[in-house]
Amino acid sequence: MKLPIKLTALLSAFVLAATAAPGSAAAVQMSAPEISQTYVLESEDEAVLQIRQCLKEHIGDFTVTVPDNGSSREEMSYQLLYKAFDETGKGDEGDYLRFAVKGFRCAIAKVSGTLKFTYNVGYYTTAEEEAALTSKLGEVMDENRFAGIAGDFNKIRSIYYFVTSSVTYAEDENDPYAYTAYNALFNGTAVCQGVTQLLYRMFNDCGISCRIIAGLSRDSSTMKEGHHVWLIVKLEGQYYYLDPTWDMKFQGRSYYYFLKGTDDFDSATPSLLHIATSEDQKTFPDYQSEEFRNAYPIAKTAYPIPKYSYGDINGDKIIDAIDSSLILAEYARLSSGGMSSFSQSQASCADIDHSGVVDAVDASLVLLYYAKVSNGAEITLSDLIKK
Repeated sequence: MKLPIKLTALLSAFVLAATAAPGSAAAVQMSAPEISQTYVLESEDEAVLQIRQCLKEHIGDFTVTVPDNGSSREEMSYQLLYKAFDETGKGDEGDYLRFAVKGFRCAIAKVSGTLKFTYNVGYYTTAEEEAALTSKLGEVMDENRFAGIAGDFNKIRSIYYFVTSSVTYAEDENDPYAYTAYNALFNGTAVCQGVTQLLYRMFNDCGISCRIIAGLSRDSSTMKEGHHVWLIVKLEGQYYYLDPTWDMKFQGRSYYYFLKGTDDFDSATPSLLHIATSEDQKTFPDYQSEEFRNAYPIAKTAYPIPKYSYGDINGDKIIDAIDSSLILAEYARLSSGGMSSFSQSQASCADIDHSGVVDAVDASLVLLYYAKVSNGAEITLSDLIKK
């Protein structure tokens, strides 16, 4: 179904193909290619690491063999894969993998005190496409110098602006590639799943913790619902909500769903609600659980966006050498073809000589002002321009 803002996302659908009967030595036959990779592991932890690696390499067919500990075989088949999605702080693991998998089938067999789990996994992209994406992301991160931007807030805002201003909502929701970060980056279109995947990778690559949240959007006026995904991102010890898909509607010009809290996430459009769900807790976390909330404490209200003024580029109400260095770094970034890390307000406040560009002259004027004021002079930045 379609709500006023396009919402639909195809959440990864997981299907257990078959489970061998207790004591059976033969796996149920599956209509799948021959297994190309087989791994014999000494523990479940080793199996999880191996499965994670297989998923990262987009290996479609693999078998892991582990000691039979007497647990439910079906439950173990899910848990091994689920644990492979655990957060590691790496952009190409964790939730990125969770949403990179389209579905899987698993056949289970007991052989000589061990359990063999034969997985057949479907992905939205190929291994070659993921390699191309990783390479392209490296170029984008380097060209835009996101990692070199000072402060997590500025990094989050700059990356968010990059995605919301350069990606549009995919017209064809039946195109599997619309659900990928690959399509978002290379073709500039994606649905919410692909958009959040791309941001997840970019944030983590800059050392910023975030999670993708799966749930529903609900139009409270009609009670119509649709699948949707968004993010939480860590800033100064707390997590805040982001919905880049809905903010893409404004092409980076307005952020109605940027760094919001639990009490005001939907304040811009009260009739359109975000509802985190955990319908499938085998493959998705229970976002409402105390465990998840303790691990990812979400602020109640929106992050207080810094207020900038003429010459005060970091919003600390002081004009000093820090502001000069920020202007100089911005000038260097723009001169080398990188994307601006300044908001429109910052850029306006950084254009000290009113030339229409932020450059080394502006940085020099701020530094000169700071030096004079530090020596007791009673002047304003405007006084320096007049001279």
